Amino acid sequence: MTTTPNRESLYLHVRDPPYENFFYADHTVSCQVVLASPLPRAENGSAVQHRLLFAWPAGNSGAAVFFKSANPDNESLRVKLEETPGKRVLAPFEYVSKDAPTSDTPSLGVSGTLSFSEPAILNLAILGSVRTVRDYTEGYEILNRKVQEAIKFEAIGSTSSGVTISRIWFDKKTITQLTFASGNRAIEITRDGSETVVKFAPGIYSFQAHLNYPQAPCLLPTQLLKPSSHDLITRQPDAVKSLSFLCTSDKIVAGAWRFFTYFGRDSMIGLLLLNPILSEGENGAMETGLSAVLERIHFGTGSVCHEENLGDYPAAQATLHGGNSEAEYDYKMVDTDFFLPLLMKQYFIESKVGRSRLEAFLGITATLIPSNMGRTYRELLERTCQKIMNLAEPFSRPGGSTTYKNLVALIAVLPVGQWRDSDDGLGGGRYPYDVNTALMPAALRAIADLARVGAIGRDQAWELSADKYAEVWEASTLDFFTSRISPEEAKQRLRKYRDGGNFRGPSGEDQISDELHLQAVALLEDGSPVNIMHTDACFRLLLLPHLIYSSNPTSLSKHLNTLNAVAHSILRTFPAAYSTDPSHSKNFTTGAYHGTVIWFWNSLVMLTKGLETQLAAAAEAKARGADAIALKLSEPNYYSAVIEKLKKAYTRMWETIEANRRHLSEEVWSWRWDDRADGEAGGFVYTPLSHLPTPDGAGQTESNAVQLWSLTFLALERRRELEK
Repeated sequence: MTTTPNRESLYLHVRDPPYENFFYADHTVSCQVVLASPLPRAENGSAVQHRLLFAWPAGNSGAAVFFKSANPDNESLRVKLEETPGKRVLAPFEYVSKDAPTSDTPSLGVSGTLSFSEPAILNLAILGSVRTVRDYTEGYEILNRKVQEAIKFEAIGSTSSGVTISRIWFDKKTITQLTFASGNRAIEITRDGSETVVKFAPGIYSFQAHLNYPQAPCLLPTQLLKPSSHDLITRQPDAVKSLSFLCTSDKIVAGAWRFFTYFGRDSMIGLLLLNPILSEGENGAMETGLSAVLERIHFGTGSVCHEENLGDYPAAQATLHGGNSEAEYDYKMVDTDFFLPLLMKQYFIESKVGRSRLEAFLGITATLIPSNMGRTYRELLERTCQKIMNLAEPFSRPGGSTTYKNLVALIAVLPVGQWRDSDDGLGGGRYPYDVNTALMPAALRAIADLARVGAIGRDQAWELSADKYAEVWEASTLDFFTSRISPEEAKQRLRKYRDGGNFRGPSGEDQISDELHLQAVALLEDGSPVNIMHTDACFRLLLLPHLIYSSNPTSLSKHLNTLNAVAHSILRTFPAAYSTDPSHSKNFTTGAYHGTVIWFWNSLVMLTKGLETQLAAAAEAKARGADAIALKLSEPNYYSAVIEKLKKAYTRMWETIEANRRHLSEEVWSWRWDDRADGEAGGFVYTPLSHLPTPDGAGQTESNAVQLWSLTFLALERRRELEK
């Protein structure tokens, strides 16, 4: 029996050639459907197969089928999802079958209509987990033999007018099922050993995709946003729908479709930046997101979970490598812990609703991970804060302990550990800039504030020690990451970068007249700086606003140097290439995932919000006379000069945002230099990352059409009074 209930729903279509993304969600089911169609090679450097993919945030579940023309000499096959009279290509679908494994969970998904322009062959199906699909699409076409052997192809009816493709998961109770049917055309199924091929004649076919895994419905827009932000539902409808689709009733997922599960860093950055517009109180978006983080803390170490691995994938991996088939939790990132106290402070101290909910929320008992069951959220939060205090203490000891070896480093043997989590993302660095100069001191300040209101550390006097530690980290970490180069040296490095074939536009050396203060993205194992220009100073600008009116002239001077360097980088045009390591220009390209590309949340949203935060703090300090310390600097006019430069940088950032609004929700994008753009001068042209080769010449990884932290622009508003 099949039903398609009539219910309040969310529907969205996002075009990201060569991908067409369709989203459907209501109070019972959420599903994304992606149709991939090859582009001409002139438009896209990497080959894309015809593919129809289904993804559910429930269990990070997925299914994909791949098509090709039945005529190998003909590449003109067109596959299309057809619209209904209501201008939608998807409808909700619920399936009940007497033949399915016993389950109390309904089988939910979507239905629609598919057309082929000419005879087509379905030559591969993958059913189970999004991760299993990604192993094929991103992992050199890796297929799990045990998964593939369990997939069944069955003809529908005596005339074979349809085909059902299904697979029972390794848990023996969950089933993923796809059905394609035509009322008057036979669908041919042939088997050649372990290979099954389905041949479709040209025409239109109905399809259904569903699974009986427990669903966590998304928060619909009116549930997602606080009442004062409901105007965004009409002003920014697609962005709000995208965000709603990623916020479920039990967690916030990172992106659709590739990261359709919990990622701690992504969730917390999203909450940190979206806090002004998200719903508060019990069952609101803020507490839902925070609860998901606390539930997944490793109580033994206090580590905050980076990523969860659940659904069918753990069992699928166990068939290959052995091990546990239960849900798994990854704790390898070193930056993720620090966001938790920041968020707890932001919501439970700075929000009126949050303050009223503090004790009730901290008294909730964990229920997700067996080892955490019975422990309160307060206990779990204290474990993470204790870990941070332990990490901070060695660097904070008096008597010469402020050495780079006492900074926070990546876990030994791992090349990743913060948000630039590709192997070359930190240029081989081991001590990240953002973690040590911003996240650690800001988290310590938050721990002190939480201790002062009695939320944590009631017996440990953290309100005193955390603040003392923070002062040391604020004042002493920047020096390790800062290098100074003369204007002549800077110009020489720019010319070398351009002449090496890395950039065809002007070198920009005419914009350099003063000594440059470079801030490394990380330190190598020996403490030497990785002088890759970056935007991670956005963390320091956003999270440490009090430094703009620091009573310590040394701390204030260092902070002003950082602000000046950030503003200078914004006001200059690319390139800003000062590294002398030739591997950096090779690996940090416009086609590298963490190369010279645009991550909107970092490069634009957080950086702009950070500039706003610093300018607002400076204005407040001036209003109450707290900026008088600036007059004690060796260059008394330096403070006001930097503030004026920040204002110009803030204006430039908003001009950039306005010029790129149609790309704002994308995960990451890139650019190319066109000599013909912008008249005779040439210019930068937006280019999807998928259209550019990677540094090693391999095919690009598919981006998410909808990414959580890219949607943070929804909470960003231009404050023109700060530009005056």
